[in-house]
Amino acid sequence: MGAQEPVFKMKEGTDIPDMGNAPLPVEPYISAEFFEREREKIFKRAWLEVAREEDIPNPGDYLVQDIEVLKASVIIVRGQDNRVRAFHNICTHRGNKIALKECGNAKHFTCGFHGWVFGNDGELKMITGKEYFPDYVDENKLGLRSLACDTWKGFIFVHHNPNPPQGLREFLGAMADQLDAFPHDQCQRIARYSATPRVNWKVVLDAFQEAYHAIMVHRISLPNSASGAGNPAAMPTSVRLHGPHRSISAWANPGYLPPETGMIVGKYGPSFATQKGQFPGTNPSDDDNWWFDINVFFPNFFCDVGPGWYFTYNFWPVDVNHTRWTMDIYQLKAEHAGALLAQEHTKVLLRDAVLEDFGTLEDTQAMMESGALDVLTISDGEIALRHQMNVVHQWLARP
Repeated sequence: MGAQEPVFKMKEGTDIPDMGNAPLPVEPYISAEFFEREREKIFKRAWLEVAREEDIPNPGDYLVQDIEVLKASVIIVRGQDNRVRAFHNICTHRGNKIALKECGNAKHFTCGFHGWVFGNDGELKMITGKEYFPDYVDENKLGLRSLACDTWKGFIFVHHNPNPPQGLREFLGAMADQLDAFPHDQCQRIARYSATPRVNWKVVLDAFQEAYHAIMVHRISLPNSASGAGNPAAMPTSVRLHGPHRSISAWANPGYLPPETGMIVGKYGPSFATQKGQFPGTNPSDDDNWWFDINVFFPNFFCDVGPGWYFTYNFWPVDVNHTRWTMDIYQLKAEHAGALLAQEHTKVLLRDAVLEDFGTLEDTQAMMESGALDVLTISDGEIALRHQMNVVHQWLARP
């Protein structure tokens, strides 16, 4: 291995730092102590994507996101001034949760414990029986506790630190530059899938940031779609590293023919298996036989883009070996019945593909925990795994 000349060579779209070629240690995937360090030094220090702006389009619209790794419940709300804010879902009186529904519309949040009232801008509006509190109690200092909140292209991000040292756009850096031209605002959500497998968050994330597995895992749903005689190991066509973030482009086998249903609906609209060609904000390295881009925003958010569609993943750690995973699929807004059929084909095909992905995850976690392996041996095509592990260790080493 390694002595043969590769059949297919992956392009490097950015400078690639020396990350070595040593095996990856298993411990970060199974150690509770390591996970606690990730909680403090990664998730409490990074911008985290939580929703789309169209999820709360009107003043007063809100949703609640429980973020287990932060041990927090967060209200994301559009105020009467149309500004999107994020608050800890906790009354500043006795600590009760104030928003009990997953989503809704409210000008005020009233605590169900003693009736304190907060505006959707976070200000404390009323203290029940205020005359019985000490004189030093000041409503202006008892508003809802904020998280930093900002948006990029309709994606809402929050930061545990209300005054983070780095703004959102600076944090996203060249990863955002690469995607700026993609018309996210012209797409609509067509499906959402979710699961909470017994698996470490990095095991799940790693499974979705390489195409090598498609040879076996997707041999039923997408046989030979990402591999073939010209690229038997499903190597990415190109890779780009943007600080802690990364982007990998998947190869499309020119000899692959989707099932007949896919060929028919592909005539009427973009679908995951049939649509090819250039599209704004995609194929940044101008690759031949390009399929789609896997775009990973450190630490736990993906925005994969193709011609006329995109899908996102959120990998929310619950504990060292449980992860809450969500997938949202978006496609160009349908303007006729044929395009709706193409959307249906995309969401069903991707559902089947991710079910195949999930078929390996819990077994992988259990076997890692068996202690039989200390390290994982990975290939050049799995460079994203090496980069992720490298960045994780960099962040953990910070003071």
